[in-house]
Amino acid sequence: MPADSAQTLQTLILTAPLSGPIVLLENVPDPTFAHKLVGDGVAIDPTTEILLAPCQGVVTQLHAAHHALTLTTPEGVEVLMHIGLETVALKGQGFTPRVSEGDQVQLGDPLIAFDANYLAHHAASLLTMVVICNGDRVASYRTGSGQAKAGETQILELKLNAGDDGAQSFSGVKAEALFSEPIVILNPAGLHARPTAVLVGKAKTFASDIRIVKDGREANAKSVVAVMGLEVKAHDKITLKAIGADAQAALAALAPLISSGLGESLHALPPEKAAAPPPPPPKLASKDPNVLLGVSASPGLVTGHVFQLRHESMKLEEFGKGFAAENQSLLAAVAIAQGELKNLAESLRQRADADKAAIFAAHEELLEDPELIEGARRRMRHGKSAAFAWNESFLEQAANLAGLNNELLAGRANDIRDVGRRVLVHLTGTERPAQAIPQNAVLIAAELTPSDAASLDKSSVVGFCTTGGSATSHASILARSMAIPAVAAIEERALELPNGASVVLDGNNGQLRLNPTEAEVADIRLLQERTAATRAVELFEAAKPAVTLDGRRIKVVANIGGVTDAMEVASLGGEGVGLLRSEFLFLQRAAAPSEEEQEGMYASIAKALGPERDLVVRTLDVGGDKPLAYLPLPPEINPFLGVRGIRLNLLGTDLFRSQVRAILKAASFANLHVMFPMVSSVLELRAAKAIVLEEKEALGVTSPVHVGVMVEVPAAAILAEGLAQEADFFSIGTNDLTQYALAIDRGHPRLAAMADALHPAVLKLIERTAQGAHKYGKWVGVCGGLAGEILAVPILLGLGVDELSVSLPSIPSIKAAVRRQNISACRALATEILSMLTAAEARKRLTAFAAENAEKEGANA
Repeated sequence: MPADSAQTLQTLILTAPLSGPIVLLENVPDPTFAHKLVGDGVAIDPTTEILLAPCQGVVTQLHAAHHALTLTTPEGVEVLMHIGLETVALKGQGFTPRVSEGDQVQLGDPLIAFDANYLAHHAASLLTMVVICNGDRVASYRTGSGQAKAGETQILELKLNAGDDGAQSFSGVKAEALFSEPIVILNPAGLHARPTAVLVGKAKTFASDIRIVKDGREANAKSVVAVMGLEVKAHDKITLKAIGADAQAALAALAPLISSGLGESLHALPPEKAAAPPPPPPKLASKDPNVLLGVSASPGLVTGHVFQLRHESMKLEEFGKGFAAENQSLLAAVAIAQGELKNLAESLRQRADADKAAIFAAHEELLEDPELIEGARRRMRHGKSAAFAWNESFLEQAANLAGLNNELLAGRANDIRDVGRRVLVHLTGTERPAQAIPQNAVLIAAELTPSDAASLDKSSVVGFCTTGGSATSHASILARSMAIPAVAAIEERALELPNGASVVLDGNNGQLRLNPTEAEVADIRLLQERTAATRAVELFEAAKPAVTLDGRRIKVVANIGGVTDAMEVASLGGEGVGLLRSEFLFLQRAAAPSEEEQEGMYASIAKALGPERDLVVRTLDVGGDKPLAYLPLPPEINPFLGVRGIRLNLLGTDLFRSQVRAILKAASFANLHVMFPMVSSVLELRAAKAIVLEEKEALGVTSPVHVGVMVEVPAAAILAEGLAQEADFFSIGTNDLTQYALAIDRGHPRLAAMADALHPAVLKLIERTAQGAHKYGKWVGVCGGLAGEILAVPILLGLGVDELSVSLPSIPSIKAAVRRQNISACRALATEILSMLTAAEARKRLTAFAAENAEKEGANA
């Protein structure tokens, strides 16, 4: 790799301020430091009780609680030393400062004395962090290791940039700018949010400054906002540029990762013109004064009354109290906001609401974005207040994204505004006043942030329209997950409608109808009432068993993702849990959950169900589209055909055994079943089963534990008869089984609609699985999306399925659908449909079958 330019970098050495073991910052049990939100650096577990100056400098900030101090070196590097975790709450107790703000200090001078015994009893940890706040001044970091001796051991070696733009030179080590070979982007949608997040996450593991170069423009590869701002599309060529001690390693790791799609499945792309993302749809203007046109964002038809939702602007003080104080305020506000988002995402994961959780986990990642933080810091260095600087920074970045000629990326501007406002609330200490929303409200707004959408009260809000946004915005995604009708990109005159005006919101066709007649309103309300009445009857009868008209009992159980869900199973008529997605414990965190944490969670879920109900726990199913930050895997050309599911379980046996032990300890509280994902051979099943039996014996577990296979790979369906001799049960994951059987990525923007689980090929695999299981007296369930589709209930029963595992809200309606069926008729229907050649034919026949049943029910009523 040729050198493009050379810089001479100055070296700054930081010496240990305390004695004790050196700890990597990533291992600090606090996300603010572990995620390097404050900055990069190192930690020490202290064995001495006087914090010494790690270098020469000026004390530019001494916290009022005396637990933290910032030292600014002659080179302008800001070194924050923070004693302990959660020590700010001690309000100075246990700390004695030896310096004041403005004091000049030399290497080894005492800064703060502290009472280690007092802190050990009153603080979360004694770990002391040494962090560089203005990381833009640092080209590379080298951290020490082992035992540190205060005043002697080198803990950090910093290679410094020559100011903000690196133009100035210092004497010292020469750093080369290394470049990769040109890389062609093969991701069908270019570098949108998801692959960008993977790239940024990997880039952050290197100390070097890493840039993406496209058409002469550069972007910080450690910033999601900056990378998306380059608007890299399919077929674009980019180059990686790296400067620093590990630059060559960074390029060697990142270049193949980008070429392989950054975790996305790659498809053969048509010529460049066809590969470009479609432009945003033009704003439509209706010729009918009583109809406003927009884009369908979430389906549904409702009547309601207009309520204009407004975001009031905040008054911000432009000038602050100096950089150190304002920087501390900003970091504190960001940390609080990050904690809120972490808790929100975790709460949503607990409720098995993975789509919502992913949105707010992405917001948490945005708060770590260096472009947002450094944009604010640049303004604060010129005297601006933290609130003013942060507001300017996030609005600038949002405007940059909003101006892109890419609907998907432009839609993420709203996410930045949402995150920005969340931090601003904490910086100003003023909550935005909540608007009292009346009943039966159709909200109208210029924009609706994801936080706005997630907090909507469905008892008051029946739908919403926005003049901005699109069907791909996170607010629209949330609306669909909450079953709230919504229209995006509505005509601007919607903002002029008076509060209380009667309207019909048609989310199916992207329209808002004004001044509806009484007859129109009455028809829509009658339809809503009938739907609600049917739902009420289904809920009332939810506790009744799902028995067909000719006496066949079908178990209807729940797919869940946490304790909160488990507590709702019985009230909705669920007969157990057919799929506990255990990965909710492992995703979106810096380290794997401990065995004790897992044990507590599984036991709580089992106790919520009780010993009479089944609990099927799927072992960790990650890899493919669900990577773990703390379990890095080498880049794969097609991750969905690589190390995922049981393959990862068997490779990472320590993690797998720990999970198995935690699951087994819950065996006495429920009828426990352990299920292995992505099994494709009997050898995998035997190996995983052996580990379960070994751990069961070692723990002395006497309660019965059933071991089963999640049938997601065609090979498992074809070999079902052989697997049934080793497994206690099967559960069919129709989402992945369809994807693998039809060779269609279910997330593909053009092909996803073809990935229909009612394709006769998929149905034949389900039939084969049921036949193989029943030959050896084993039961078969379906836990994929098809199980929750009312139209599919008769075909699944006809194919021999014994159990349907569905989302919690679907349990009553699926049980009601089972009670309407006759097994002999379902078997005849299955025989008929298996002879068809397309999913469309199957759906047409199932629709006709449902209509025939409804007609018979009406005649018998």
